[in-house]
Amino acid sequence: MESFSGEKVTLRPPREEDCELLASLRNDLRTQGWNQRLPPTRTPEIIKEKLKELGKKPNTALLMIDTKEDGAVGYVDYSERPPRLGATIGISIGTEHWGKGYALEAIELLLEFLFEERGLQVVSGWTLSGNKRAVGAAKKLGFERSARVREGAMIGGRVHDTVLMDMIREEYFESRGKENGMKGGGR
Repeated sequence: MESFSGEKVTLRPPREEDCELLASLRNDLRTQGWNQRLPPTRTPEIIKEKLKELGKKPNTALLMIDTKEDGAVGYVDYSERPPRLGATIGISIGTEHWGKGYALEAIELLLEFLFEERGLQVVSGWTLSGNKRAVGAAKKLGFERSARVREGAMIGGRVHDTVLMDMIREEYFESRGKENGMKGGGR
């Protein structure tokens, strides 16, 4: 997979030296809030094997978020379902890099790739109702809440709903003032 660059971030394929950062993000309960029921179990070696497995899956990718200022700070990923219809995306950034605009730009670059290059109809992502930063960032990008699993996760002893936020193709193009090359979603 190729790299994509914006003003602050570049999305690029992971390298072996990224496995340490990926393991630390996976094991940090603040960056994996949706998954706090699981103990920290990822090592750089396990991450390296997972990346090999991921590389064999079509229409799926994990891309590192590189910054000019701070180097690699996290990752975005996506998995299409079924290919060319929709994708579920995810993001994880180290807490010391929150609030710098990296997540917004990284997701914007990923959306551009998925809608404009891959031609998808819908892009969605899961978060927690209590994750105000993630919900706010998703809304700022144009995502809408489309589903809710009541009391789907426990974080720090408090129960939260799990929410699905999504954006459809027409909303993406309209909100960015771009021409949608495929009317009616291209289907």
